[in-house]
Amino acid sequence: MVSADSEPRPPARTRLDPEARRTQLVELGLEMLSTRPLNQLAIEDIAAAAGISRGLLFHYFPSKRDFHEAVVRAAAADMLARTAPDPGLPFIEQLRAGVEAFVDYVSENPAAYVSLVRGAAGSDPALQAIFDQTRTEICHRVFERIGAEKPPTRVRLAVRGWVAFSEEAVIDWISEPASDLDRTDLIDLLDAALVTLVAMAAAPPTSG
Repeated sequence: MVSADSEPRPPARTRLDPEARRTQLVELGLEMLSTRPLNQLAIEDIAAAAGISRGLLFHYFPSKRDFHEAVVRAAAADMLARTAPDPGLPFIEQLRAGVEAFVDYVSENPAAYVSLVRGAAGSDPALQAIFDQTRTEICHRVFERIGAEKPPTRVRLAVRGWVAFSEEAVIDWISEPASDLDRTDLIDLLDAALVTLVAMAAAPPTSG
């Protein structure tokens, strides 16, 4: 029986194996990244949410930079998973469904996506590599959908340019919502831009 003047014991710390703990910490970082930019992802907040000490977190990640890199990598993987094409759809519908999923993902996870894109623009080569891998995967998906796994240079440049355009367009749209451009309008714009660019790039070049 507990006496009246006894203080309640703190909850017991949950013991996890190293891989499970790393996964938990990255998932907590990913969750927090949905509401704040990467540079505001505090180690103290992550450790407190996990119920561990700040020092123990560094047992799993050598530095804050390593932890941030792991979180950004997880954000990129999550975005790619959420926007994966449905092979059961006709290829034109697959392209549009991919655009819809991309717009919805960025709308729901603005801080995470901006951290991925803007982080790549900084001086951190690890974040740049994650961003480049992500963009390359999106391009390959488009190439597969249009039946050009090894596209000619004109088509490759057009698709990579479209990906960059889409990134900036969606970030601008969520940053400054405009009453004259709703979600469907934005998707129509991106979808039409892709179809038009690929058609122009695939056409034989005209002589000057």
